[in-house]
Amino acid sequence: MTWNDIVITASIWPPVIFYIVSIVVGVLLYVGKYYVHRRANFTVFILYGLVVGAVASVQMCLYRFGEGFAKDILRVNLDVYGYDSIYNGAFIFF
Repeated sequence: MTWNDIVITASIWPPVIFYIVSIVVGVLLYVGKYYVHRRANFTVFILYGLVVGAVASVQMCLYRFGEGFAKDILRVNLDVYGYDSIYNGAFIFF
């Protein structure tokens, strides 16, 4: 049995996992913002800005390209268009 043999369709788990991961990443970005503010270092600020841009880019690409982006780039079988909550959540998190 491989990961490709496991197919989750019409389940509540893909949106739940998407929201848990997105919220955890958001909390980590908030903690990073606090760290950058405390350090007051321009290099750390630029690196943090690149990380925030990368996270926002992933969310925007999930919203725009959907399943193709998730399958080709992230290597995850995630039907973005099959779940409206994931589609709209990616836009909101972006």
